[in-house]
Amino acid sequence: MQAALGLQALNWLAQLEQRLKRDGQVAISSKGKVARQVIAWCIEQQLLPSHSANLPVVQFTLPLLAHIAEAQLQLQQVCFRAKVCEQDRLQQAQYANQELKSAGASPRQNRVLLRLNTAISQTGLTIATVDLDWRELQLSEYDALVIVENLDCFYQLTRFRLHHRYPNPLVIYRGDSHYSTGGKALNDAWQHTGKPSLYFGDADLAGLAIAFSLHCQSILLPEFAQFKQCASFDMQADQQLKYQDQLLRVEVHSAFKPYQQLICQQLKGLRQQQMQGLALYAINLR
Repeated sequence: MQAALGLQALNWLAQLEQRLKRDGQVAISSKGKVARQVIAWCIEQQLLPSHSANLPVVQFTLPLLAHIAEAQLQLQQVCFRAKVCEQDRLQQAQYANQELKSAGASPRQNRVLLRLNTAISQTGLTIATVDLDWRELQLSEYDALVIVENLDCFYQLTRFRLHHRYPNPLVIYRGDSHYSTGGKALNDAWQHTGKPSLYFGDADLAGLAIAFSLHCQSILLPEFAQFKQCASFDMQADQQLKYQDQLLRVEVHSAFKPYQQLICQQLKGLRQQQMQGLALYAINLR
């Protein structure tokens, strides 16, 4: 029996259907690899005559594609009309036995690591962080987004003295290979709320580049006199120099100018981990 059509062939059929809706009928060369796969599948399902494989071109029409879609559903194979790129594997499994691991949403695509403003005590455990789908959050319930760069600092956030005027912030981990996609999607959605976002991470060239790329309005730092005392050349990695010129050209808020000068011109930095125990304030970036 002819194997189910793969993702490349499914995308090919979806694009072909758009062409057919525009042109009515399309003559397809049988020399292409994907075209040969689709033609062979159609012959197997008796949707095309067997000699079609030997023809230089094969006529595809909208009725033929409708029969292809119907056959795929009957065979419990993925239908080319299904928006598999928008489905996770559980959703795909509801409609087809065929598995397309390379398509659709990955299990962590929309997951974020969130820190609860009030920890939950249950069965002798204290729960302070949760892994969830960011789309389940009601963004209207929060008054600011706080993005924490380093995972160790995120888990140990109580070691830091954060001072800001937002009583109900949404605090998330910026993300690594597991959480960065969901974190970015959440941040993009947050930008549409018009509410502020704060960055809390390393105060170095790379950290500033991240804060600006995330469109954060503020950054959590010690007051400048203390920052200047604590900052060091040793906490500014050489590989971050690629960000220097770009960051020097950024127009920043007057409150942040002395920090910008120290970090971007004098090349001193302060790692997030070194900020524990210090009073940290929301310094306007722009």
